Amino acid sequence: MILILVITALATAKGDVKCNFTETSGGQECFGATGQRLIFHLWKKPNSEMRLIKDDKHRILISKNMMVAVDKEYVEPYSHNESESEFLRSGDLILGTAAMKHSGSYVMEEFNSVGKLLKKLTFHLLIQAPVSQPVVSQLCLSPGQMKVSCSSEGEAAELTLTLDERMLSPTNCTGGNLPLAESGAERHKPNVSHVTVCLSARLTGSLVCTAWNMVSRQETLVHLKDCGDFISSFPAVTVAVIAGVALLLLVALFLGIKKCIHKPRPTTVNECNDETEIVYTEVTVIRNVKHNTELDQRSTYCKGFL
Repeated sequence: MILILVITALATAKGDVKCNFTETSGGQECFGATGQRLIFHLWKKPNSEMRLIKDDKHRILISKNMMVAVDKEYVEPYSHNESESEFLRSGDLILGTAAMKHSGSYVMEEFNSVGKLLKKLTFHLLIQAPVSQPVVSQLCLSPGQMKVSCSSEGEAAELTLTLDERMLSPTNCTGGNLPLAESGAERHKPNVSHVTVCLSARLTGSLVCTAWNMVSRQETLVHLKDCGDFISSFPAVTVAVIAGVALLLLVALFLGIKKCIHKPRPTTVNECNDETEIVYTEVTVIRNVKHNTELDQRSTYCKGFL
C-alpha cells in the first residue's frame, strides 16, 4: 500500500525585483529570484556623469553628455518606443530577466561636469533560484517507529518540520523498509535540501514542511498516518495475495492436464496396413462372386445341351 502525499511542483517567481540606488547610505543589499524582471532605480542630476560598475570590472552603464552606453551581456536592449535619454530621465535601468550572472557587488559613482565625485554608493545583489513545493514522505520502520522526510529543490533552501504546530528536530533513523508513503524526490540532485525526523509509529496529526530561501517560500501540509494499523494489516494482505496466486497456478495445471488427456491420438502405420487389408478383401470377394456366376452359367448351358 503506497500513498503519494504530494506531487513536486517548481515555484514560479512573479513580479519585479527593484533595487534602489538613490539611498545615500552604503552597503545595501537586494535580493531577487531567477525569472523575475530586474530593475535598478538610479538617481541622476542634470548634466552629471554616471557610472555603474559590477565586481570592479564590468561597466554596466556609463552616462555622459546625454549619451548612454550599457553592457549588453547584462542589460537587455531598450524598447523600440523608448529612447535612451527618456530611459535615463525615468530613473529606471531595466536589466531584463534576472539570472545568476547578475549576482555580485555594484558601485554607482556620479560626477559633476568638471569631474568632481558627487556621490558613491555600493550595493550587493543576490539572485537565487526559488524553492520548489516541499515533497513529504512517511516510512514505517517497525511497529514502534516511523521516519518522516521532507525535500525541496532550490538554491540554499532551508527546511523545517512541524507536527500540530510543534517544531520537530532532525534525527537519524534506522530500521526496516516498509513504506506507507513515498515521494519521487531525487536525493542526489544538485540544489536539493532534505530534513528527516524519527517519530513514534502511533503518532498522527497535521504535518507541515516549510521550505524557504532569501527570495521565496513554500510549504506542504499532510496528515500523518498511524503506522501501527498499517503494519498489523500487512501480514493478512500478504497471505491473501499468496493464496490467490496459488489458486491460479492450480487451475492452470488442471486445465493443462485435461487438455492432454482429451487430445486425439495420431493414426499409426499398422492401422493404415489394416485398412489396406480390408479393401483388398472386399475386392477379392467381388471377383469371386463374378467368377461363381460364370461357372453357374456354364453349368446351366451344359445341362441344356445334354
